Amino acid sequence: MDHKGDLVFAKIMERVLCFEYMHGGSLDKHITDESCKLDWPICYKIIRGTCEGLHHLHTAQEKPIFHLDIKPANILLDKSMTPKIADLGLSKLVSSTLTHKTEIAKGTQGYMPPEYVESGFVSKKFDVFSLGVVIIKMMAGNMGYFCRAEKSPKDFIEHVTENWTRRLQEKPGYSSHQIDILRVSTTVEIALRCVAKDRKERPSIKDVVHELAELEAKIEKMSLASDLPKDLTFQGAEVPL
Repeated sequence: MDHKGDLVFAKIMERVLCFEYMHGGSLDKHITDESCKLDWPICYKIIRGTCEGLHHLHTAQEKPIFHLDIKPANILLDKSMTPKIADLGLSKLVSSTLTHKTEIAKGTQGYMPPEYVESGFVSKKFDVFSLGVVIIKMMAGNMGYFCRAEKSPKDFIEHVTENWTRRLQEKPGYSSHQIDILRVSTTVEIALRCVAKDRKERPSIKDVVHELAELEAKIEKMSLASDLPKDLTFQGAEVPL
């Protein structure tokens, strides 16, 4: 390199970030205008994994990390379709969970909550709103997210549930419709609360993870009950004392 008119040898240090190769690509590649092209079990795995990843960002450290750009393009899928949240370029490490205000709005249109777009307010409910948008687009498609405004929450949940019921029934040899439809209806209901205009009405990511865990506990009980012999409740009823 040139140094004061002379050519000299110099050591140049370059730092390179190496990431795990994600065989499944980004989630946005799997979402169409109608819905996610992936089967429901995989969709549900991605939804739960993304919720748990966001929960880790918000709660694992002493100071929460707000991602501020949760969207399908920033959710990467590995070989087993396990999701990993990427691109923390806009994220903030905050000293508390209180609301903060920024002067310049940065993010992705459609995934930013109204209080941020209108007034620059940032809180832990920012990422929850973005998460809700992602889940709805996975379950109803890119166009379905915008169509939700034309329906009541009840009608939208029924609409999404009916579409997934039809997809599940079309799959040969599939038998767990009842359990998966329960997952579908519960998940889309949670997602609708996540995109509430008033951030105070949105659940925290901790609440979302807890609700999904409770759902799985309920399903496990249902599965165990369905495996019991039909006359089990009567066993022992006539044993003489």
